Amino acid sequence: MQEFVVNPAELFQRFSDEGERLLGRVRDRVTAPEHVKRLRTWGIQEAAALVGRTPQNLRQMEAPEGKIGQRLGEAPRNNRGHRYYTLERINRYRELLGSRYHRPAGSRAVRCAVANFKGGAGKTTSCVHLAQKCALEGLATLVIDLDPQATLTLLFGLIPDLDVERDQTMTDVLVSNPQMLQDVIRPTYFTGIDLVPANLSLQDAELSLANPRVNEQDRLGLHAIRRLDEALKTVERDYDVILFDCGPNLGILTLNAVHAATGMVVPMQPAMADFGSAVLFWQTMATLMESPRFEKALDFLKVLITRHTGSAEAKQTEAMVRLAFRDHVIESVMVQTVEIERAGNDFGTVYEIQQPRGSAEAYRRALGALEAVNGELVEMFKGVWQTQVGTIERKREVSRVG
Repeated sequence: MQEFVVNPAELFQRFSDEGERLLGRVRDRVTAPEHVKRLRTWGIQEAAALVGRTPQNLRQMEAPEGKIGQRLGEAPRNNRGHRYYTLERINRYRELLGSRYHRPAGSRAVRCAVANFKGGAGKTTSCVHLAQKCALEGLATLVIDLDPQATLTLLFGLIPDLDVERDQTMTDVLVSNPQMLQDVIRPTYFTGIDLVPANLSLQDAELSLANPRVNEQDRLGLHAIRRLDEALKTVERDYDVILFDCGPNLGILTLNAVHAATGMVVPMQPAMADFGSAVLFWQTMATLMESPRFEKALDFLKVLITRHTGSAEAKQTEAMVRLAFRDHVIESVMVQTVEIERAGNDFGTVYEIQQPRGSAEAYRRALGALEAVNGELVEMFKGVWQTQVGTIERKREVSRVG
């Protein structure tokens, strides 16, 4: 039977209202009873690995006369009598034991845009897991959601347009006042991660920034694509890593991210359609970077292969990707795993799983793949910082000799 929609606008609004209501119910179920997300805790085996000690060594140092015990006492215990550790406590252990990594003095915060034209490439999943890996390593991390679809915001337990107002997003920062970025940064439940959330109001920013009559360029004296770069100058000293989750397009929000970024990660699936899309992406980026406004060096450019099924077709396309893009392809790949999907259904990620719902082997496989991929990226960030410090030291040496 032919369906006739008399009032599409009314129907769409009803769909939106009902969808938000159901999202709220799911969120409340996941976050009950406090209705806010809580970060998982770690057992002594996991905590010891994060601190860089053995469990036995940790127990000894937690004794009343031990280095940790004298300052912090023994770790709390759960109802089964097992010690458990928050990430905040783990970081305090790292500080006391001198095992926490600190970005070298003189280096700059990494600004990394996670971008690709192709929808479904795993941009948001890659971005949020990378942010959490950085935080687990003890790095101060800021994540900026630049996608009006706001999936990343949802993964942090916030329902766009229900929990997030326009003035809590990047919209007014980019359109009116880049100096107010600090006002829209909020801490998250994940220790070490701050967030600028998104909602549909970012579409207003997309439209306003593209219109010379309304983007306030004359008043600000700042081109529309330079707003994010200018805003970051006010806060970047507080962070080690700043990640931009971009939408699946090259609109003006993504252009702001590309202009502000010191490096890029481009996730792509090992499929021919995605390979073709990547070729178009590179063509567009090549044209873009020829513009004087974008002409600059990048500290890194990495292709991240995502959702690898292990099939013959996926392996064949992976080989093409590595042949075409060579050393810019991350050695590790992110495998296709149901654990990420399950975690997403609970408004979360694999790093947040306290107790796997599926098999322990499936969980270990997903976590192992994430650790390999993100471990490479974090080590690359550290290499960037070392290079920056080395460059500064060489300049000083040349100055002294001269």
